[in-house]
Amino acid sequence: MVVEDEALLALDLAMTMEELGAAVVGPCYRLGAALDLVSRMKIDGAILDVDLNGETVFPLARYLDEQGVPFVFHTGRADPASLLEAFGRARICTKPSTPERIAACLAEALADADRGSDNDNYAPAYVQDGSSASSQQA
Repeated sequence: MVVEDEALLALDLAMTMEELGAAVVGPCYRLGAALDLVSRMKIDGAILDVDLNGETVFPLARYLDEQGVPFVFHTGRADPASLLEAFGRARICTKPSTPERIAACLAEALADADRGSDNDNYAPAYVQDGSSASSQQA
């Protein structure tokens, strides 16, 4: 699932995910549309912009977190430490970041979920730029 209010970026993310073999739900440009979709469809993973035209994506993130669905926050505004405090298993890619880097972050989150949510070695990734390096934070 791609939830992003910038249309060109949302389409670029969706196309990148499709090129990598994903069946993309969305993109959703508004929180209401995204919440409606997840109430009707099974979602395996999501890329979430934190700020959707002045609305935060947190209600959707809480729902996905409760359902055990891995997701990546893609944001340029939110404080990464507070995001990790609220959503400990989330991945964070700060803007600007390439669609390929965001897809890699989502792939890492999906792989961690496949290994089991009780993995004691899990540490969420926080990527500050579009580079391929990520720092691990506990």
